[in-house]
Amino acid sequence: MAVNKEVGMHAIAPYLFRVFNKDINGPVEKRYSTLDKLGSHDLYDLLKRFIKANQSQYIMIEESKHVYMFSDVTFDDNKRYISGIFNVGIYGVRTDIINITTGSVDFEKAKNNAEIIKHYVQFYIPKGVNEAIACMHTFRGTGVKTLFYDLFSADFKSKTNLTLQMNPLSYDKAMSSWMDGEAKELKLTKFEGVSDIADQIRKLGHNEKELIIKPKRNKSLGKLRDFLSPGSEQVKAIEAMEKFGSQVKTVIEINGKRRTFSVGRHKTAALCEIEMTDSVELNDGMPELKSMNIWVTEIINDFAYVMYPGMDMELKL
Repeated sequence: MAVNKEVGMHAIAPYLFRVFNKDINGPVEKRYSTLDKLGSHDLYDLLKRFIKANQSQYIMIEESKHVYMFSDVTFDDNKRYISGIFNVGIYGVRTDIINITTGSVDFEKAKNNAEIIKHYVQFYIPKGVNEAIACMHTFRGTGVKTLFYDLFSADFKSKTNLTLQMNPLSYDKAMSSWMDGEAKELKLTKFEGVSDIADQIRKLGHNEKELIIKPKRNKSLGKLRDFLSPGSEQVKAIEAMEKFGSQVKTVIEINGKRRTFSVGRHKTAALCEIEMTDSVELNDGMPELKSMNIWVTEIINDFAYVMYPGMDMELKL
C-alpha cells in the first residue's frame, strides 16, 4: 500500500472558543459566558459579520506582510456552523519559482507578490453552551490560528469589551469512543534507517512498506488503548520504532471510519493536530471543500459527544 505523501502534508488543528467576563463574581469557571448571550451579542453573529466583512477582497497587513481573505464560505444560521476557506499569503521577499521537472526557473516572485494558501476552517457554536469548537487547516505544519485570532479577537473586543479565548483542543478529549478501535497500521515518520527494526517489531506484524507496519494475516496490531497502556507489547514496539524516526502514528478503524493518532513520546503535542485521511479528496494538492466538510464535521462530532453529553448536539450536514 503506497503512502499518500500529499495527504500527510495536511492536518486539522481543533481549538476551543470561550469568552471570559471578568465582571462576573464567583469562581473562575463561572466567569465564562454563554456564547449566544454576550449581553446583546451572540458569538455566532459576531463571527459571521467579521468573515463577511473580509471576503470581498484581499487585505494587507503591512507590519507582518500578510495578505488574507475569506472565500467559499457557508453560513448555516439554524445549525450555527460556518465553513469555508481562509486564504492567507506572505509578501515582501523576492524568490525564484522553479519547475521541479526541468529544474529551471519558471518565473521570479517579486517582493510585492504573495503565494496564497487555501486554509480550510470550520466553526460550530451551539446555543446555550459556553464552549464552541473551531477547526483550522494546517499545511506542512503551518497554520493560520494566530493570524485569525489576532484579527477576530480585536474585532470582538471592540464590540463586546469581553475577552475571547481560543486555546488548542487536544484530541484526547474525544478519544474515548475510539479506545476500542482496531489498529490497522503503524506509521513511522521522518524515517532514518532500517537496521534491525523489523526484528524488534515482528511480534506485531510485518514491514510492508518502508514507513508502514501492518498486522499479520488474521491478526491484530491491538486496540488504541493498548498503545497507551504502559508496559504493553504495543508500547514496547513503539519505543523500538522511535529509535529510527521522530514520530510514530497508528491508524485506528471503527465501523469503517479511520483516524490517525500519534503515540509514543510525542503524542501529547501531536494530539492537538489530526492528520488528514485518504477520505479527503485533493485538488492540485489542496483539500477539496466538500469532502473536507464531511471529514471535519466527523471530528467536530467526536468532540461534541464528550463536550455536550446528553444534549444531542451532533452536527448534521
